[in-house]
Amino acid sequence: MRSSNLSTPRLHLSWWPLVLIASGAWLLRIAGFFHRGGAFGHAVDYDEGVYFSAAALLSHGVLPYRDYFFVHPPGIAMLLAPVAALARGFDAALAFAVVRWLVPGIGALSTLLCGRIAQEQWGVRAGVVAALAYAVFPEAAATERGPFLEPLLNLACLGMAWVWLRHGADVSRWKGDLLAGALLATACAIKLTAGAWVIAAVWARGMEGQGRRALRVVLVAAAVGLVWLGPFFALAPAAMLDGLLRFQLLRPPDGESDVWRRLLMVLGDGRMGFSVLCVWGLVVALARTRRREAVAERLFAAAWVLTLVTFLSSKSYWAQYNANLAPTMAVLAGLGASVVLSWADTRSRTQAALVTATVMLIALSPLPAAIRSANQRDRFLLTLGSSLRASVPPDSALCTFEPAWAIAAGRLPGIPEGTPILVDPYGLMLNDALGTPGRFAHAGAAFEDERSQRTMLPMLARCDILVLEGRGEWQLSSASERWVHEHFVREGLFWRRASE
Repeated sequence: MRSSNLSTPRLHLSWWPLVLIASGAWLLRIAGFFHRGGAFGHAVDYDEGVYFSAAALLSHGVLPYRDYFFVHPPGIAMLLAPVAALARGFDAALAFAVVRWLVPGIGALSTLLCGRIAQEQWGVRAGVVAALAYAVFPEAAATERGPFLEPLLNLACLGMAWVWLRHGADVSRWKGDLLAGALLATACAIKLTAGAWVIAAVWARGMEGQGRRALRVVLVAAAVGLVWLGPFFALAPAAMLDGLLRFQLLRPPDGESDVWRRLLMVLGDGRMGFSVLCVWGLVVALARTRRREAVAERLFAAAWVLTLVTFLSSKSYWAQYNANLAPTMAVLAGLGASVVLSWADTRSRTQAALVTATVMLIALSPLPAAIRSANQRDRFLLTLGSSLRASVPPDSALCTFEPAWAIAAGRLPGIPEGTPILVDPYGLMLNDALGTPGRFAHAGAAFEDERSQRTMLPMLARCDILVLEGRGEWQLSSASERWVHEHFVREGLFWRRASE
């Protein structure tokens, strides 16, 4: 059942359940910061340090591709830059903490949009289920506590879907298409896997007989994409192509490599009931694809299938990638729930209440996993940050194999000027390894090859203080580790350059 009149008072009142659920999603995400360590006491991922550093360095005139190796489009750096730029006037650790406190708000907005899209298409109960499903989606909740790609990517994709599905009348088509195209370009400027939404959007409108609208959105997206990428490409075309294309196509496998285990991580892992509801929604959507008006069904079904295929076939895969499936899975679950609940309406009141309660519990079934992720604690960064602040002079060249380690000490890679710009040592060293004639079975084998060390070693030679820990020890070859022992002396958690 589709909502035909978006301006009725009753439908305006239906915002309130979604607002309450979005508020709950926000509380679930910030709950991880309510302890002595605050935002730094919750586990910090490697990628968070990379993306925050890239955003903060923009305010210093240090650009991705031109000044350091970067393997993603520049959207994440540009979008986070206004907040991350606080690191220029304040402590980098404070700026990072501010970003971490703000990102849960993005998760709350995505929760609201998921519910609103499903509500406008299939009814109030579909919207409630979709919002609940997104709110407790474990990987979405986890990534929406920090500067990851997925929070902004999900918001851009959901924003595109919402404005495009709402603006169907002739008078407002241009407005909706222009905004949808801009949001689609923004999603692709954050992560290239958003290309799945481009294909889904073309198919969704093309089956409706509105190929011109689909073409218009794609052309707008291409034009806005040039605005996002053009300046960086003009400054460093070869380096940008290296990071965005060559590296992604040739990189060795990393993370979970087994396709069936990846699929189990997507559909199982504590949310089997929810996944069944989502797959049922997919079946319903596919059954309706030939209907001219079933634009939302085609859009979300295609986006989910194409994104899933991308994850199953990619060379690297980590559980956090599943966060990008949260919007499509939540909305499809809302669709599936609407069909089940409509069937329940034909039964007795007791049976209908039982079915409704069961569907809501299924939507909430991933909640325990989301709560467990909120309860993660890690005091390593706090200890390391305090140690570095006390022992490293501000003008010393500090080099860390995870940028978050330097951020915890109030420092950014490449600052002060002359310090090696180690924003993404992992990507930099893997990219160097790609210069070998053969291919590597996995990332660990690539790091053992001496070519992976060719850019890193000259950088380390310019450092006064090194922080290796497990990551640095993994990425340095045996010969490079011997070089470190010859030129640096270990002092607790870090290595200091040996005196001449």
